[in-house]
Amino acid sequence: MIPMQTNITRELSHPLLRRPVRELNLADISPQPGMLYHLAGPGHAGRGMRPVAEHWVAQALSTGHMVHWVDGACRIDPSRLLAPLARLQADTEACLARLYLSRGFTLHQLDRQVERLAHEVQLTRSPLVVVDGLLAMHEDDAIKRLESRTLLRRHARVLQRLAQRHQVAVVIITEQRARTPHLTRILRHLHRQCDHHLLGEWQGSRRHRRLFLRHPRTGLQGCWEPNLDRTQTRFVLQAREFTSRNMPPTTVALTLRHGEH
Repeated sequence: MIPMQTNITRELSHPLLRRPVRELNLADISPQPGMLYHLAGPGHAGRGMRPVAEHWVAQALSTGHMVHWVDGACRIDPSRLLAPLARLQADTEACLARLYLSRGFTLHQLDRQVERLAHEVQLTRSPLVVVDGLLAMHEDDAIKRLESRTLLRRHARVLQRLAQRHQVAVVIITEQRARTPHLTRILRHLHRQCDHHLLGEWQGSRRHRRLFLRHPRTGLQGCWEPNLDRTQTRFVLQAREFTSRNMPPTTVALTLRHGEH
C-alpha cells in the first residue's frame, strides 16, 4: 500500500523477551488495500493501539498520500504525528495538510462521517482510512440497544464496501475487552467482519511497561519500538521460523515505551 523499502534484517536480543528476536520492516505487515484491519487493545476504546495506527498514517503522509482519520472517541491530537514524521525526515506542515480529520461527538454524527467516507475517498484517492474509537459512543444512554446494534452492523458493511470498492486499507480501533454484555456482543460481530486483527495488552510495571501484541491469524507476536531509520519502523519479533513473503498480509506484536502514548 505504502511504498517502503522491504527487508528482514538481523536477529537481535531483547531484554524483556530473553530470547533471540527479529527486526521486521513495517512494509511487510502494513494494512493492505481492500481489507478491514481491526486494532484491539487496552485503554478507553483501545487507546493503547492508537500509536500503531499513527505510525502507519505517518508513513502514508510522508510518501505524499492523503489520509482520512475519523475520530469517534474525541481524542485526536495531530501533534502526536510530529515525532514519527520527524523520524521520517518529512515536511511536517505539508504532511499534516494532507491529513483529513473529522470528529463525531455523538453516535449519529459518527454515522454521518462514516457514510461520507466513500465520497471523500473517491475525491482524495486516499489509500488509508482510520476510524478511531468506533464503539466509544455505543454506551450512550440516549442510544437504544437495538439502534446501537443496527448502526454497528451498518458501519461494518459501509467500511467493508469502502475497502473493497475503492481498494482502501481501513483500520478500526476498539477496546479488546468490552465492559458490558452489550459491547461484548457488538464487538464480537465486528470481529467477525474484519479481515485482520492485531490484539494488544500492556506488560510490565507502569514505568517500564510494554505493549505486547499478537496477530491471531498467523500466531506472530512480539515487541516493537520506532526505529530512527527513514525507511522503516522496527518491529521486534519473538524468534520464530517464517518467511513473510509467503504469508498473507499480517501484523505483529509490539512494544511501546511509556510516555509515547
